[in-house]
Amino acid sequence: MHDKLINEEGVYWSGSIDKIVTIALQNLGHKLCLHFQVESDRTEELLQNFTIKSESSGHNNQICLIDFYDNKKNFIGDICLKYAFEQERKEDLQIELNILNILQTNNILCPSIVDANFSHKNPSYILMETIKGRCINKQIINLEEARGILDVIQSHESVLLDNLLILQSSVDISYLDREIDFEKKLSDFLINFAPNFIARSSFDFLNSILNHSAVIKKRSIVTDRSAENIFIDENNQISMIDFSTIRIGTQFDNWIQFIDDPRATFSCTKEELITTLFKKNGLLENELVSFYASSIYTNLLQGIFTYRKSPRLGIDYINNVNNSFKKLMNKKCVLIDIIH
Repeated sequence: MHDKLINEEGVYWSGSIDKIVTIALQNLGHKLCLHFQVESDRTEELLQNFTIKSESSGHNNQICLIDFYDNKKNFIGDICLKYAFEQERKEDLQIELNILNILQTNNILCPSIVDANFSHKNPSYILMETIKGRCINKQIINLEEARGILDVIQSHESVLLDNLLILQSSVDISYLDREIDFEKKLSDFLINFAPNFIARSSFDFLNSILNHSAVIKKRSIVTDRSAENIFIDENNQISMIDFSTIRIGTQFDNWIQFIDDPRATFSCTKEELITTLFKKNGLLENELVSFYASSIYTNLLQGIFTYRKSPRLGIDYINNVNNSFKKLMNKKCVLIDIIH
């Protein structure tokens, strides 16, 4: 647990996670009763009978689940609090709030926002409904379920592309139709975040493949669609969480994050999952070149940012990089080595 909070001016002050929860719930006030559909005069009862069920640290922000009870200790409901100790992470929360509002407005199943606060004196936070269901990284996914997940992912992409003007404060939309220097971007990331990842060859081939006009034309809005952010409930409804990261990427990137997540387990083959994407979108076999180039780029990003927190998981992503590199070059070869 953190024992300090930080305000927008960068000044630390004494506090605790319990304090953040209390501030958020007091600000919420009677909205809490509305959320749980209980009598409006029971606000104090709810504020006096809650427990922090679990706490976790995400890539950008802290997350905790809060359970509420009545005076007789009967369970009323729960809520998710996502907050930022460091104010530079405030932007990530604002991005998530923005995306969730867009998805919900367009009738896409996602966590509904209960309240949000970006005041100057307290840590920024979002209060949202909790997602019911089982995280797919805890079950074996069959091909039919994967097809359903693909449908949801692409519905997100479609809606977000339709709302580019709203999103332009969160992501540089000029990258939708201009070249990206993938070689420089990855080289900089390796130097700054993973100096023990050694590239055996240049990344320039990514520039020539992923900057092709046909690939640029089909670029999409990419969020973090890894397995830990996808849930399936008892009615086989698919829900997704965590939209605090966003970038312009290829039409393959969100699907690659899902099928190449080392935490995901499938009863079908990788080839079947790729074929599913290609059939749905009318893609041709020669576009596999772009797919494997995208896989190299996406998995390398995931590996770089994961390695410090979880070396084993980071290495799994790098293995994906090298496997896709072999497919792309059609021979046994290694793109990335790790110096231990």
